[in-house]
Amino acid sequence: MAILYRCKTPTNHLCKCGTVARRLKKAGIDFDEVRVGVLKRDRPEIEELTGQRWVPVLVHGDEVIHDSRRILEYVDWVSGQREAVR
Repeated sequence: MAILYRCKTPTNHLCKCGTVARRLKKAGIDFDEVRVGVLKRDRPEIEELTGQRWVPVLVHGDEVIHDSRRILEYVDWVSGQREAVR
């Protein structure tokens, strides 16, 4: 099971966090969502995981990926929809 740390935007169509959530669902990857604080200073768990305070962050097994573009590439690769990213 994966964990997606994301912003508090209530819909999946307004932000990069929502784009990641939609792609995870499309790929059939089960995940839990953790909505983090609006202010970056209220995101210590994100800083512990990645050394920065931006979301989205995906934790999938031992992998911790931040940056929505990198997460989307990883999801495509894991789901077999794309060749490995070099």
